[in-house]
Amino acid sequence: MSYRVHYQIYIKTNINLNRTVKNLFLIISTIFIAANIFGQSETNDISRDKAFYQVTNNWFSAWELVSKEIYKIDKISAVEFVFFDDKFVYSTSSITIKTGAQVKGCNLMNLTFKWKKAIHNDTIVLPDNSKVPIGLMSFAGEISHKKGKSFFVMPLLSYWQASGTESKELGLENLITGVFVHEFSHSQQMQNFGKKITEFEKQNHFGVDFNDDIVQNLFEKEASYLKLYSEEVNLFYQSTKNQIINKDLVKQGIKLLNQRHTQYFEGKYMNLQQIDNLFLTMEGLGQYSMHLWLTHPKGGNLGTNIAIDGVRRNKYWWSQDEGFALFLILEKLSNPENWAKNMFGCKSENIIDLIIKKLK
Repeated sequence: MSYRVHYQIYIKTNINLNRTVKNLFLIISTIFIAANIFGQSETNDISRDKAFYQVTNNWFSAWELVSKEIYKIDKISAVEFVFFDDKFVYSTSSITIKTGAQVKGCNLMNLTFKWKKAIHNDTIVLPDNSKVPIGLMSFAGEISHKKGKSFFVMPLLSYWQASGTESKELGLENLITGVFVHEFSHSQQMQNFGKKITEFEKQNHFGVDFNDDIVQNLFEKEASYLKLYSEEVNLFYQSTKNQIINKDLVKQGIKLLNQRHTQYFEGKYMNLQQIDNLFLTMEGLGQYSMHLWLTHPKGGNLGTNIAIDGVRRNKYWWSQDEGFALFLILEKLSNPENWAKNMFGCKSENIIDLIIKKLK
């Protein structure tokens, strides 16, 4: 737009100039236009860098709040970050950005980072050397060639805003901060649940992608299965309605869960019981961690019921929705600092076993 405006002014005001003067004026105008466009671009990029710093600082503070004040965990395992907007990728990984401009970024708890940025041209190389197109995605993965290290990928807030993402219960910024807290929790589970997932994936082949939605993808069209699943989930959420947990409803829910497992997870699906419990634990902990930040006075500072509605969203994803209910139950049976360290450590206790132990 700047070039067209200046060019039109030049034509209107200099139509009688001789050729030499015209050419000189055109050169000067072009230099001015280029400088103007460059200046605007540079200002816009600085604004992007500030937005990157501010948003990631908020996200890191959210995790630190949940980790230190509730879980009583003051250290995190090594992780490499990959954030992006519609133009730049910002990363701590030398694989994601081999050569790029240094940029001011945040540290997280016991980890210190060197941040760089580069233009991504709609494709990002992840720290595990895989390539992905940019899009609405947020996930953690294992860096197989770096023992004990994970990576974390997520679009910056401006990208979510441009996508039209919203939450009437939470508001967009609270929702996306919650998404960060949920997904970042997985980056801290590579030494326990991550290893289990790798083992199960190698040992089992069910004809669908091996991920946290595997049970849903296999059984969501089976009406009798869906009925059992829905009844147990409703019982679990009902048991948490009051300040004191309704243990009878919890026991009824677990009875239905065991019935579902026995009835449907047989033959080639035998190992799905362990796999279901694993993903209920992982996804439930992610949802619960999100809930903790949303309801904390120093975090989202939202009412419990509003936060629960916002975390459950459309209630569509089974492992997230039921897993969340199970952690709301465990919270009422035992203080999180009693079990959180194992969840983010080397042990892979599942949520069902923990609840059964606490019910005795």
